Amino acid sequence: MRALLCLLAAIAAAGPARGAEGRLAVVSLDAPADLAFTGKSAAEAFARAAAKGGREVLGPAEVEAKLGRAAAQALARCADDARCLAANGAALGVDRIVGGWLRKRGEAYRVALVHADARSGERLGAVEREIPVASRRLQRDVAAAAPALLAGGADASGVLEVVTDVPGATVTLDDVEAGTTPLTRTVRPGRHKVHVSGAGFQDATPAWVEVPANAIVQHRPRLYQVPARDRSNRPPPAATGTTVDVVR
Repeated sequence: MRALLCLLAAIAAAGPARGAEGRLAVVSLDAPADLAFTGKSAAEAFARAAAKGGREVLGPAEVEAKLGRAAAQALARCADDARCLAANGAALGVDRIVGGWLRKRGEAYRVALVHADARSGERLGAVEREIPVASRRLQRDVAAAAPALLAGGADASGVLEVVTDVPGATVTLDDVEAGTTPLTRTVRPGRHKVHVSGAGFQDATPAWVEVPANAIVQHRPRLYQVPARDRSNRPPPAATGTTVDVVR
């Protein structure tokens, strides 16, 4: 009985455990000069979300205070290279480290995050997101990615189907030509820019289509026929059927 009481007292004195994950550092996202502040703000949002579970987290400001500005900037330039993050972040004395990059393409931000073992440089998880610039969702979406990334799970995906009344229309997805309708794409969760055009038809207005994780979303834009006198002499593209592609 006395031994049991001593054990209970020792556990109480030790306080709550921090979990197997240990201490975590979150690095400012590597970004062009005009997005440097935005990249740091997004990383701070991720750090706040990660700390909600009681985990000890060093955010970008704490990382810079501990390493110095030059070393913290060098660490941020590792972007989503897990081994680089581990090697350059060794002086932080943490168990795990999260870094990544931020870029702007057209009307959207592209964000990639990696969760690395700070000792071995092993890649424990990774996510990538495309977020409309005008939506003011960057910090929120980056923070929302924290639980899945830190759990080491695979990034979720959704399915986008683009269908038109007349098949064979050209589909541009996130500013990259993707194929012709009817088209099916496995995509990352979030908003995706879809533009549909066809010979003999007026181009549909580009639309942002929200695709949740583990869901199938059908986008059916309307194409309006151009009067014969205004059409070009180019033949319409041949329909290719359904295209299935996996975004990795």
